[in-house]
Formats: sequence, structure tokens, C-alpha cells
Amino acid sequence: MRLMISIIADYREETSEVVYRLAELGVEVKLRRLEVGDYVVSDRMGVERKTAMDFASSIADRRLFEQANAMVKTFSIPVFIVEGDLGEIYLKRRFTPSQVQGAIAYLIDLGVHVAPSTNPSDTAQLIYSLAKREQRAYGRPVQVSLSKMRRARGGKSLKEAQLNLIASIPGIGYELAERILRTFGSPRRFFKASPLELRRVPGMGEGRINKVAEVLDTKFEAMEFLGD
Repeated sequence: MRLMISIIADYREETSEVVYRLAELGVEVKLRRLEVGDYVVSDRMGVERKTAMDFASSIADRRLFEQANAMVKTFSIPVFIVEGDLGEIYLKRRFTPSQVQGAIAYLIDLGVHVAPSTNPSDTAQLIYSLAKREQRAYGRPVQVSLSKMRRARGGKSLKEAQLNLIASIPGIGYELAERILRTFGSPRRFFKASPLELRRVPGMGEGRINKVAEVLDTKFEAMEFLGD
């Protein structure tokens, strides 16, 4: 008797087409509250599913990098599935190809496997193939450590905090932030650098240098909130 393929899915995926398609493929889908990832296909492999637009949003608000680090800490084989047309976000979200490619390069550098998908049905088929290989070919059990997930969702590492600090400056993404830190060694040395020193960093053109100066030197004005 062939082993039935089983997958743990985050309960928020319950109404998604991916779960529906997985059921059509004969997969037993168990819904759980997952602190990290959207799908667990074995004790060592987890999957985070992102539509192209969600991928763009998570780059903009830094969630992508927090989620990626949590995935790496939880699973020895972390997988990100990017679903849809990335070209769409260049038009609708005004992202440049280099920004998106830089984010993907960062994920790969962390050890995250990035897989493309055209639509939810394609995503379901890919997840099914991963689960089938893990469970039938390698005999891996489908289980997840909730305590490990909670720890992974804990505090950021010092390196992450430094990258987040630099990358939060308009016009500087994570790829450039890493080059900056490699060049100067610390955020403080970067913030104290002269324009001439900043030009040593590949990608730090006049526009970005001026933006850094503007952010660091402009006097803060308190924001007005409704109801104040």
C-alpha cells in the first residue's frame, strides 16, 4: 500500500485555491497555526508561498527578510515559492528589476531555495512534488516543532539589525546595505563617512549620497495625528 501524502498547512491557507488543488491531488491537508511558513512537507522542509504582489510588499516593509531568517532557523531546507508574474510588480509597485533580483539574491545567500510558480494550481503541484519526494523517496515524517518556530520568530540577530538600519534609508535596499557594511565595517562608520568615502561603495551614486545626507541632516518635524 502506497503511503498517503500528508501536508501541514497554516490555517489561514484553508480557503486558498492551493489547498483545494492539493486535496484534488489526493493529499491529506492538516490545518494548524504555523508561526513560520505556510506549508510543512516534512520534518526538514517548509514552504513559504508568496504571490508576486505579496513578494513586493514584503520587500517594501522588510517582512520578507524576517520571514526568510525565521525559515532558515526552523527548517534545514527552506523553500520560497513566488507565484505569478514578477514583471507585474515593476509596473504596479514601481520596483526596479535590480531591487527584486537583489532580494532574491539575498534569500539564496541565506540558504533559501526560491522556486517560481505561474498560478495556485502550479504551486499546489510543486508542493505536492516536494512532499512526495520527501515522504516517499526519503521516508521523511511530516512534523513540525512549534517551540522551534517560536524561537525562530524571536529577536533579530545583530547582523539583521544592522542591515535593517541601513536598508531603511530611501533608495538603499538590502543588497546595497550589505555592500555598505562590507566597505565600512559598521553602521556608525557609514553614517560618519564623507561623500568622497561613500563613492567607494559600488552603487552609491550622487543621488543616493544626497539622499543619505538629507535623511541624516534634515531637522525632524513632529507628525500631526488626527485626534491630537
